[in-house]
Amino acid sequence: MQYYTELVKANDVIRPGQNVSVEVTSPEDLEGEYKSSVHDVDFERGILILSMPSFKGRLVPLPRGTRCVVKIIDSSAIYMFRTSVLESGRDEDGFPVTKVLFPNKLRKVQRRRYKRIKISLEGTYRVSSKDEPPKRFVTRDFSAGGMLMVVNDILTPGQIIYVTIDLDTDLKLVDHPARIVRDAGMLETGERMYGVEFLNVPPSLEKKLVTFVFRKEIEMRNKERGETE
Repeated sequence: MQYYTELVKANDVIRPGQNVSVEVTSPEDLEGEYKSSVHDVDFERGILILSMPSFKGRLVPLPRGTRCVVKIIDSSAIYMFRTSVLESGRDEDGFPVTKVLFPNKLRKVQRRRYKRIKISLEGTYRVSSKDEPPKRFVTRDFSAGGMLMVVNDILTPGQIIYVTIDLDTDLKLVDHPARIVRDAGMLETGERMYGVEFLNVPPSLEKKLVTFVFRKEIEMRNKERGETE
């Protein structure tokens, strides 16, 4: 499994009920990882209210000033930040809680299902699949699940585009739906990079894409060996 990270707005991802891991880094006698969950969130004051962390079923009231790494666990990603404990005790309803500060942005660590290779491929895309001239893109990397592409235009995370690209003699994507998942920055040339996720990939196509990436990786490795020998 591969991973990539990016910064995301805390207000967009934190919600009650999420599972949480609290990794205590100081004091030394409390070092370790504790289970918790998001009990409530005070977005105005930037306070995350956790159910009191536990270890092997025992509640641990972490003292004020305890330094820790909080990991909010979602279905496909983990949101992380460093913080310190404000207080531990019971809320107005008698529920055992621990309060910590959280920043405006969290580090998102997302798991990738597919092997990703650095490869330059040319293709075209449309914002609408009909009645629009295609626009050119070049890939910086590619996987069976998506790609990092370079374009001239400004796109928006969440936007749907339709991709056409020749991958092999018998493998071609034609107006295939894809979603912009992240803005990866701008090149010195003024071109922009975007992470793209392929949508609605049937198992038969997925298998072909995985095979294509695997074969290309083997070819690149063999080429590198040949150049160094």
